[in-house]
Amino acid sequence: MNQRTTPTILLVYPSSFYYPMEQERFEIKSSLLLLGSFLVQYFPVIYADFEITIGRPTGNIQIKRFERQVKAFLENQSYDILAISCWTSLSYMATMSVAKIARELYPEKLVVVGGYHPSAIPEDFLTADNIIDYVIKGEGELALMQIAENYPTAKRPSETKIVAGATILPENFIGMNWDIVESFLKTNFPAGLRSVALYLSRGCPFDCSFCMESLKERRWHPYPPEMAVNEVNSAAEQLKVSAINLGDACFGLQSRWRKEFFTRLIERNPNFWITFETRPELFDEEDVKLLSHLKVAIELGVESFSPYILGLMNKTKNPQKFLDDFRKTSSLLNQYGIVHMANLIFNHPGETERTLQETFAVVDELIDISDSYLIWACHDYMHYPGSFLDRNKEQFEKEYGTRILVREWWKVNEDQLVNCRKVIPSSGLSDDKLKLWRSMYKERENRIKNSLHPDAFQFAAETYSPSWRRDPRYRPTTSK
Repeated sequence: MNQRTTPTILLVYPSSFYYPMEQERFEIKSSLLLLGSFLVQYFPVIYADFEITIGRPTGNIQIKRFERQVKAFLENQSYDILAISCWTSLSYMATMSVAKIARELYPEKLVVVGGYHPSAIPEDFLTADNIIDYVIKGEGELALMQIAENYPTAKRPSETKIVAGATILPENFIGMNWDIVESFLKTNFPAGLRSVALYLSRGCPFDCSFCMESLKERRWHPYPPEMAVNEVNSAAEQLKVSAINLGDACFGLQSRWRKEFFTRLIERNPNFWITFETRPELFDEEDVKLLSHLKVAIELGVESFSPYILGLMNKTKNPQKFLDDFRKTSSLLNQYGIVHMANLIFNHPGETERTLQETFAVVDELIDISDSYLIWACHDYMHYPGSFLDRNKEQFEKEYGTRILVREWWKVNEDQLVNCRKVIPSSGLSDDKLKLWRSMYKERENRIKNSLHPDAFQFAAETYSPSWRRDPRYRPTTSK
């Protein structure tokens, strides 16, 4: 496949404003690199990540410094199309800042934005002076390729265009081209990466209330198993990482694909960790037996143990069976010594003291199991635009007394991670009761620690519970 000499596409992750530095998120943006890997077959591509090279500003002085450095970078780049990844709403302000700087520097060059936030609220990117030329809703490969193909004759549109990005078909899937970021990695990660995220499938047929994934193609389509295994091994070998994080929205949805992937991966005898999130009802004992041959940690997206909240979340049409499946899967994973996490979301709209009690009743049941490999990943509900709940927030407000306190938190000049969580879930769970779930967890924390197998305790301390590193049971490890 012959690459053209023009136009040159500059792919940029713009960073985030008002997202505290202590909330570490410094990683290779694999979704952006995957986009670049597709486009570089046809056009010259440059990769840039301002979060890594400049940082995440949290105040006016830092933002001005950030903008000066962005301007200096863009002044030294030769490109025709600037494509900005506004991956989530946390990057909205940085996206608009970078776009404005680019437009002031280069009035004739194209500026394109894509990602979850543009897919949810494309109107957020429409300005009176048309800073942005194209807003892509959905997947970006084919839409951006079409924009680039038309560039030599079409030039800039007279007003911002919102473009629906068609879904790329499995036969056109392309693996990661790590050459695109070779010099970037050498400069910014001279000691190497500890882990990297990969995507082995696209699409999710579910419509969980809190998730933005439904903005994209719903049909699940994966790499062929052999190609998926090659992707994992190629990344591990080229980057020398100790962990591969599979970021699929719904990993391993099809049983046949899943088992073939695990079988082929075992044949390669990998010595690195593999993590992924999936649904608890998908896995059977054959899957778990296969997983026992790998260094693996699994996140189970159970989200709540309250049948009522599971219904509100659209997690399942049969909450009791869903919870029974979780118990069964967790029991099998314990039996085979596999670390697994229960992801729990608290203060979801509609949450009450009763539903919290329902969840912690199951927690109590599960932490009575000794030498368990089940650890807990708990956090507050975060409100994102474009989700089912956002589209139906008036209904939740009317029925439960839910209040979204900062409706457009991505435009607020203060800690956005805090503001996206400023939600009153129900009229009966407000004010001082918003922290009730935390106190309920804290009351059980020692029991949770004591229930764990030493390997699971170690994993929890290194990932989800850093305060546990002060516990004498923790064994400090060295890593690059």
